[in-house]
Amino acid sequence: MYIRREYFAGNHVLIKNHSAKVIGIPFKQRIKRMRETPEAMKKYNNAKRAEKLQLLIMLNFDQGFHITLDYPKEDRPQTYEEAEDNLKKCLYKTARRLKRQGKEFKYIAVTERGKKAAALHHHVIIEGKSDILEELMHNWGSHMKISTMYQEGLYKDLAEYLVKIETKEELAKGKSKYHRSRNLKKPVEKTIIMRGPIKDDPLIPKGFKLVENSLVNGFNEVIGVKHQKYMIERCPEPKKVPKSVPKSDAKRNKKGSIWESIKKLFRRR
Repeated sequence: MYIRREYFAGNHVLIKNHSAKVIGIPFKQRIKRMRETPEAMKKYNNAKRAEKLQLLIMLNFDQGFHITLDYPKEDRPQTYEEAEDNLKKCLYKTARRLKRQGKEFKYIAVTERGKKAAALHHHVIIEGKSDILEELMHNWGSHMKISTMYQEGLYKDLAEYLVKIETKEELAKGKSKYHRSRNLKKPVEKTIIMRGPIKDDPLIPKGFKLVENSLVNGFNEVIGVKHQKYMIERCPEPKKVPKSVPKSDAKRNKKGSIWESIKKLFRRR
């Protein structure tokens, strides 16, 4: 028996399986449970946050932009709190102006302290529409670097990068966290209790295919639990080819249409 969790994000489904924890066997000595190290827990939490962020990006950003909001050298904020305040004001103003125009503004943003001179700047991803991009530029200014979102790997690298910025700032000066608009759709989650053991090669349901390099099998020695993670993608439906009409039927239909026209001609008389 094992627990299966499914996370639906558009045409993709993230599947996570893990075996049930062994509580104990009668007449056998209980194995002393080991505690995970803080470094292992930190790595696990970061991976979980990146996974959650990846699903949000997949579900809400079809064709988006990855934008770096920077400052003129003489106007750079000195504190993380000041930079965060600038980011929030810009996002709020952009969202309010677009709402008046009847347009939706979806974003995920985070503040980063750069390696060179510890210069503060921001990373923002938005839906790929030119009018929204122009509005953001109007409210922020010309100090922007714009690039299309790197879609390879289903935004996995992008999500991990944004989470890495968070953890880096937490360890350095101040606490960083990403901001997201409230109108983002959340992945639908489903939990199922499955019979039998976890198979190394998962059974892919009909109409889906396994996303390349997404299958991960592992075993947590600390708690004695086998775990598995992979992603499946819905296959595009094949185009239906219209059946060709036999020549005999085509001639019959053509002949029938001629007789119908003759009948109508006689009816008029």
